[in-house]
Amino acid sequence: MPMYVLDRKGRIVWLNDAAETLVPGARGKRFTDVLAPEYVPSARRVFARRILGQAPFADHTTVINPPDGRRVEVDISSVPLRKGHSIVGVFGVVHRQRPVAPQAAGEKEAPALTPRQHEVLRFLGSGLTTAQMAELMGLSPETVRNHVKAALGELGAGSRLEAVLKGYRLGLLEHPSREDD
Repeated sequence: MPMYVLDRKGRIVWLNDAAETLVPGARGKRFTDVLAPEYVPSARRVFARRILGQAPFADHTTVINPPDGRRVEVDISSVPLRKGHSIVGVFGVVHRQRPVAPQAAGEKEAPALTPRQHEVLRFLGSGLTTAQMAELMGLSPETVRNHVKAALGELGAGSRLEAVLKGYRLGLLEHPSREDD
């Protein structure tokens, strides 16, 4: 199971062997250097808020770009590393890795959701309410509603349920029955 430690500035200071295999040569780089580019702005903001103690550490999903050019979706759990009352770093564990499949010829292209829109879509798929999402994301309920509305618009969905169904059909969400594979 890949594990890592980030310092307060987001630099990767330790990787176990499994993490080194997943992202070779990442030690000493910033964690954003291994993320898919579209995830970097959101990841920077969330990391800064967590380090300052302004947002909770919560399980999340992101996409990394290992040096071999693949795109891999990973589920991560992380906790703060503390010295006294200060957060000095982050310890993280990658629970699940899934290759992001290249699009097949003739396949309908999935809409380009922002990382936040994709995050709220995953939460909708898990059945979370706006208040629960706001708590987990460290955002106001109104901001979460705006992200949900934008995701629905990108998907051309008229309701949250329709957005989740489209998310499954387009491969933006993984079917619960597949998670046990």
